[in-house]
Amino acid sequence: MGEHDPDAKHDERGGADAIDRDRIEYDPNPDKRGLWLSAIIAVLGGWMVVQAVAFDLAASQFWNAVFAGAALLAVGAYNSYRRSKAEFGSAGLAVFAALVGLWLVAAPFLIGPGEGIVAAQSDVGAWNDVVVGLLTLGLGLYSASKIRDRRRDADARQAATFDRRGH
Repeated sequence: MGEHDPDAKHDERGGADAIDRDRIEYDPNPDKRGLWLSAIIAVLGGWMVVQAVAFDLAASQFWNAVFAGAALLAVGAYNSYRRSKAEFGSAGLAVFAALVGLWLVAAPFLIGPGEGIVAAQSDVGAWNDVVVGLLTLGLGLYSASKIRDRRRDADARQAATFDRRGH
């Protein structure tokens, strides 16, 4: 009789009392790889929010920096949290961060100098957006690529507790 046979002898312990042989821990990212990538994206998002207040920005630049920064902060914090728990980060959110970075690169040229509500008043703020956008674009794409590769190479997820009684 094999160990996975429902009729195999079982010691009747369950939950926290299950023996090591009955419990298979799922730990897909034991080295917490990518934690710093996600943390840097979160820090860049925080910087975007801070620079929106620190620099003299037009209203359109200000809200662009606040919304993009908040999005990067949330994505980076979420993926950092997942990776700190030895799980994979979200490749979709890493791609989203890269797209926000691409927007930050393009936004100063789309909300460029001119008259009216879309005028950019701060060249420092505009170049800050470009630099942060390029960094975020690179980090987001690299992170998404690594997450995808590691998911592909990982073992199939095992059940948390194997119960030979069939329950």
